[in-house]
Amino acid sequence: MTFKSLFLLFLAALFAAPAHADPLTSLAREIASGKHPRIDGMVVMRDGQLLAEGYGESLPSSGRDIRSATKSITALLVGIAIDRGHIPSVETPVLELLPELAQAFADDPRKQRMRLQDLLTMRSGLDCNDWVRDSPGHEDKMYRKRDWLAFWARQPMRDEPGTRFSYCTGNVVALGRILANATGEPVPVFAARGLFAPLGIGNATWETWNRGRDTDTGGHLALHPRDLARIGQMVIQRGEYDGQRVVSAAWIEAMTTEHTAVPDRPQRYGYLWWLDRARGPKLGDQPVWMAWGNGGNYLFLFPGLETSAAFAGSRYNTPEASEPMQWMGTRILPVLVQDAARGLSPEN
Repeated sequence: MTFKSLFLLFLAALFAAPAHADPLTSLAREIASGKHPRIDGMVVMRDGQLLAEGYGESLPSSGRDIRSATKSITALLVGIAIDRGHIPSVETPVLELLPELAQAFADDPRKQRMRLQDLLTMRSGLDCNDWVRDSPGHEDKMYRKRDWLAFWARQPMRDEPGTRFSYCTGNVVALGRILANATGEPVPVFAARGLFAPLGIGNATWETWNRGRDTDTGGHLALHPRDLARIGQMVIQRGEYDGQRVVSAAWIEAMTTEHTAVPDRPQRYGYLWWLDRARGPKLGDQPVWMAWGNGGNYLFLFPGLETSAAFAGSRYNTPEASEPMQWMGTRILPVLVQDAARGLSPEN
C-alpha cells in the first residue's frame, strides 16, 4: 500500500469519527487517569448507546455508594409497587400504610393527615431538615438511633403536611418500611426483581438499619455508574428498557413533574427527583432531571436529547463535589446539543 493510500485511509477515519468523541472521551480519560481526584466514574449514554465511559482505580468493582441519589431509586420502587397494586395511590394516608405508628401519630392530628405523596415531595410537615444542623429530625441524629422509623415518627409537626418543602431523609426511610409492608418482602428482593433484573443489574448493594431488619432507602445504595446510567435510560424512555415495561409511563410522568419549589434553590422537586433547566447560547433550553448524592454522585437526564450521564465520586461534604455539574454545562451538554442540531445519532 502506498503512502498516499495510507494517508487517504487516515483522513477517512478521522472524518468518520463522531463529533462528540474527542470532548467526551477526553473527559472520560481524565477521570480514568486520576486527573480529577475522588471523581472516579463517568458514563454517558444516548438512546441506549454508550458514548463515553471512564473509571478510576479507586472505584470499587461493585460501584460507589451513591448517597442520596438512592432516594430517586426509591421513587421508582414506589411507582412499581403502585403499578402492581401493592399500594393504592399517592393519596393513601401514611398511617394506613404504617399502622405500627398509630401510637406515635396519635399526638397530632396533622400526622394522621400525612399522605404518601407528602413523603415523596419532602413535605411531611415534620420538624426535620437535613440542611439545618440543629433540626430535631436531622439525619445524623437519626443514624445514631437503632430504630430510625420510630425516631422519625416522634418528631413534632412544624407544618401542615403537603404545604412546605423540607429535605428530610427520614421521609424516605419511612418509604422503605412502607414498601416492605406493602409488598411483603424485603426491599432488596423487590428491587432486584422489579427494577434491577430487567435492566441487567446484578450487583446493587443496600445498607440496612434496625440491626439488619430494615433497608436504608434514603441513602447508601451502591451502584456502578454504568448501571445508574441504564436506570436513567429507562426513565428517559418513559419506563421501558430493551422493549420491556419496567414502570408505567404514567408514573414516570408524575415523578418528573414539578410538585413543589425548593427554598433558596433554583431547582424544583418531583417525586424524589430534582428538576432543573439548562439554558445558554450553546445549550438552548434543556430540561434536566437529576438524582443527586453527596460526594459528586449524580445521574443527569436530558429527555430532550435522550441522554443520561452518571458520575461517581467520594468528595463528601466539599464544594468540589459539584464539579460534574459544571462539566455538564461546559464540556458535555454543549457537544450533545451540537450533535442533536446536526442530526447525529450515536452510531454516526
